[in-house]
Amino acid sequence: MCPSCRSNNQAEFASEMVVHLSGRENLDKPGVWVFSKLSICLDCGFLRSKVPASALAQLAASAPIGQRLVGEQAAEDVLSAERIRREA
Repeated sequence: MCPSCRSNNQAEFASEMVVHLSGRENLDKPGVWVFSKLSICLDCGFLRSKVPASALAQLAASAPIGQRLVGEQAAEDVLSAERIRREA
């Protein structure tokens, strides 16, 4: 069930993406390739994905503290959506 709109109309897709750190100071740093499955709600577009441990370790090692705070807020949003889903 979609945590955003509660639809059951979801599909899973294989994906590959390159995650880059933002900012001019990071232009010379290579991106991190992430290969994962995406779960997408076909009604509202809500997207869920899990980053594999190897890519997660690379991202954690290279992410500046300021960008980690953004990630913590995003994690709180996901946890809130998961709580809503469990309560339904």
